[in-house]
Amino acid sequence: MSRLNQLIKNFFAYGTAELISKIAPFLCLPIITRLMPDTEAFGVFTLFTTITGIGVTLSLLCLNTAVFREYFEYNNKEKQYNVTRTALQIVFFTTLIFSLILIIFNKNLSLMFFNDSRYNTIVILSGVSVFFTTNNYLIELPTRLQNHRKILLLSKLLSSLVYYGVILYLIYLGYTYYSIVFASIFTGIILFVFFGIRNKDFFLKGNFNKDISKNLLKIGLPLLPASIMYWLYSMISTVIITHFLSLSDLGVFSIGLKVARIGNVFTAVLTASLTHFIYSRINDIDYKSIMGNLFEKTYLLTISFYIILYIFKDVIFNLFASGDYQKGIEVFPCLLLVPLLSFLKYFLLTQFIVIKKTIFQFFFLLFDCVFLFFLSYFLLQSKGILGVAIANVIVSFTSLVLVMVYVDYIKRLIILPKRTYLWLILFVAVVILI
Repeated sequence: MSRLNQLIKNFFAYGTAELISKIAPFLCLPIITRLMPDTEAFGVFTLFTTITGIGVTLSLLCLNTAVFREYFEYNNKEKQYNVTRTALQIVFFTTLIFSLILIIFNKNLSLMFFNDSRYNTIVILSGVSVFFTTNNYLIELPTRLQNHRKILLLSKLLSSLVYYGVILYLIYLGYTYYSIVFASIFTGIILFVFFGIRNKDFFLKGNFNKDISKNLLKIGLPLLPASIMYWLYSMISTVIITHFLSLSDLGVFSIGLKVARIGNVFTAVLTASLTHFIYSRINDIDYKSIMGNLFEKTYLLTISFYIILYIFKDVIFNLFASGDYQKGIEVFPCLLLVPLLSFLKYFLLTQFIVIKKTIFQFFFLLFDCVFLFFLSYFLLQSKGILGVAIANVIVSFTSLVLVMVYVDYIKRLIILPKRTYLWLILFVAVVILI
């Protein structure tokens, strides 16, 4: 298969699968905000997803990425089975431990995250969600490794229908944030069973291998600090708003963030389309120039997407939010830009995985977290939740430029066309004018 043909097929298959899974939230969001008008309830759900995200990150150990990198090292089916079996056994053990920690220390963690011990049940349910979500990363992975696009497409469609069907039904029965929490857990169980049956050979026929486990951990563990920094980064805005403002303010910020995740839909499509291509072409002689040109094209596509959505920002936001939720329009333009810039940085950071020196990701993300914390705290004093949103944009831009220079000029991991920097300067000027 030619490189262009592979890229196009992956784009339509994986991109469509991600589009289905990510577009459902936007189709249901207007209904949810009208049936659940309390912005505080949305704030509680945001903290649930934050806790779950941290749990998944810590217990996954980034072994899903390590498997993707290590699997293609072997042409032998038995060794490939050993890779997937070894990874699942490690993750199953770590996930069990972390889920038990959340369940046992639920009151302490509720006080830590919510400033209130009344939400301890949410922490317990987070532990359950962590178990199924984390293991699903490994159980689904063989389908991606084999490039079975239709199966992924079908699973995304069905899981999205189930997830939002359960949410709407439970809201109708009178539940608030619990509707979204229960739907998340229920969907996780269904996917666990579906992919567990379909990919059972990858976990039953293989054997645990100590050498493979060392290789997986050698790739995954250096990525873990970076992943922790990623979730810490996503958590900083939530925690600062909760502690210095209120859950209601967090709810308003969260609805702005939720609508802005239309940007996440776009970047998820690109990520799913490009991931297999990036790792499967690492042995090509002209790999660096291919990646440089591909980055430029995705950069232009990403920025064009933002400009179009910014023009119609009022129309888009009013479609999804009503009542007190409409206050989130002030943070929406900033929060829409953040996932787009994060995706571009992710594209470049994959090159550290390719050369198996993933620790560099940690240092960049550590810088992001420290910078975001202090800048958010400073701007929140005068501008409230808008200040936090602006801080996110400034940090994202700064970090992207630093990574571009380091990956291109210093490490020469990819070769970016010189005009890429001109496009970046022009877009920075446009954002400043906005």
